[in-house]
Amino acid sequence: MEFSTKNNYVYESLKDEIIEGKLRPGERIVIAEVVKRYNVSPMPIREAINRLQQDGFVEVIPHVGARVTPFDIERHKEIMLIRTELECLAVKLSGGYIDEKLLAKLDELLLQMEECVKNNNNKRYGKLNIKFHTLIYEASPHTILQELISSLWARSEFSRGIFEKLPERNEESLAEHKAMVEALKEKDGETASAILRKQKVESTAMHLKQMEEEHSFD
Repeated sequence: MEFSTKNNYVYESLKDEIIEGKLRPGERIVIAEVVKRYNVSPMPIREAINRLQQDGFVEVIPHVGARVTPFDIERHKEIMLIRTELECLAVKLSGGYIDEKLLAKLDELLLQMEECVKNNNNKRYGKLNIKFHTLIYEASPHTILQELISSLWARSEFSRGIFEKLPERNEESLAEHKAMVEALKEKDGETASAILRKQKVESTAMHLKQMEEEHSFD
């Protein structure tokens, strides 16, 4: 395994542990323990911790070490509010750039997401959801908008937990994704954007309520 691959592996694995609540807010991340857990050397772990610190998942305290950042619900609300506006704009702007090749990729992703719903593979559904939206946003030439969305995603991936912690929402989510693709097939970015806004508002409200309950005793 190459160093960059090890770095990504540890980064994604630790991030998943934080999002899934296996590593709790305030809990220390001991490099020696991570070395044993993932069978990698300390260097890619340090690099992964640096990336997690940049994304707000981890804080490094002098003479203490790395620990999971205490969850800030108000910060998360603000990020999700901005994300909703930027992502709805991105879908609207991408509407005129969606071609048949991209639509085929989106249809294929919908099939995979449908399988995840049938098999209760909620973690994979969450990752396919990110891929789905990324393909749409990157269809347009607005690279600054894409960079802003990507940056906010990296700092708010707790939102991905809705697919695992509230799996009853996934069937409705799948229907919304299908409706979005149908609108994009008609080059109707406005309708696709409206569908996304409804989805974002409803799912964010559900997820914030769940997270407020989950972190009320942290």
